[in-house]
Amino acid sequence: GAIELDLNHFPRGAKTSKQCSLEMVTNEAELPMVSIFKQKRVKGWWPFVARDENDELEITGKVEAELHLLTAEEAEKSPAGLARNEPD
Repeated sequence: GAIELDLNHFPRGAKTSKQCSLEMVTNEAELPMVSIFKQKRVKGWWPFVARDENDELEITGKVEAELHLLTAEEAEKSPAGLARNEPD
């Protein structure tokens, strides 16, 4: 799959999986929006949606993600995967 996000203006993620719903896609105008360039770190749940055989939107899955905006210097100091703790 693929996703394209406008990092200047995208819907804030839900705090829990239960709060992550189809309304996050259908009522986008009413949702609080965030900019990764202003906030630097965003964490939450976002729904994956697709159209069914009746051309109506349905949730096909949910993803929990955390996005961090780093400078090139910060990224070099902590390469992805190497800065993490071992799994429990």
